Amino acid sequence: MERRSGIPARVRRVSGELRELRDRNGFSAAEVSRSLGISMSKLSRMETGTRGLAADDVAALLGLYRVPAQRREEILALVRNGTDRNWWQVQHAALPAMWQDLMRFEAETTAIHGWETQFIPGLLQTDEYAEAVIRGTTHDLPEREVERLVRARIGRQTVLLGSRAPRLEVLLDEPVLHRPTTDPGVMRRQLLRLAESNLRPNVTVRVVPQRAGIHPGMEGPFVLLDFPKQPNLVYLEHRGNSAFLEQPEHVAAAERSLWRLRELALTPDDSSEIITRLAEEPAEHEKE
Repeated sequence: MERRSGIPARVRRVSGELRELRDRNGFSAAEVSRSLGISMSKLSRMETGTRGLAADDVAALLGLYRVPAQRREEILALVRNGTDRNWWQVQHAALPAMWQDLMRFEAETTAIHGWETQFIPGLLQTDEYAEAVIRGTTHDLPEREVERLVRARIGRQTVLLGSRAPRLEVLLDEPVLHRPTTDPGVMRRQLLRLAESNLRPNVTVRVVPQRAGIHPGMEGPFVLLDFPKQPNLVYLEHRGNSAFLEQPEHVAAAERSLWRLRELALTPDDSSEIITRLAEEPAEHEKE
């Protein structure tokens, strides 16, 4: 696969937020250009990630948009470290900030390829399954925080709607389908949603059966994000840590794993058949 050089992930992330901040504050590009004395072409390049960013230029925009001091320093730190490849973050478990970063990149992709070993991927979760996952993997969160996290996770799914929606390829480790939730009905409905998703024109769900044995996917879940003009990214998430890997060797390793997993996976039709059958089976405690 062709390797494209391009703008580092941190800079691309900041460019996306600059666009959002201008829209949120109701500024036109012409108004920003007049206020700060920068050309509209330069502003466009800064917002589209087609050029590097200078901290002074970004600071001027953040001042115009009245970004709070703490957030302003976080954004400027990304700019100052923008030439560093690979972007690691440590997040507070109760904050969906890592999802917000992922959502900004997902909105710019042409395709999203995911391998999952533990859960139904967030882009295909029902709200009640998302709630079950959040409650089961976090501790003592206030009710309002649980609700906020569910909204944030389900909100990601809007990226799959519309005429410019990316393609989504999901490869699932079979044990994910057998992992029950506290309420059996939640998992049944989630499995049915998963099977229905396979009928969508831009979504493919395939199951890697347990009989496949040992394979590269056992190293852990990951997401590969395809971009039309910028280099592809690999996204990892684990216990409050997230990373966007952009060095060619990391991206190439993820691509090789995907090819092998595709070789092992069932067809979409066979995958849907298994998913539907499991949804229709009674839970263990309901069997005589």
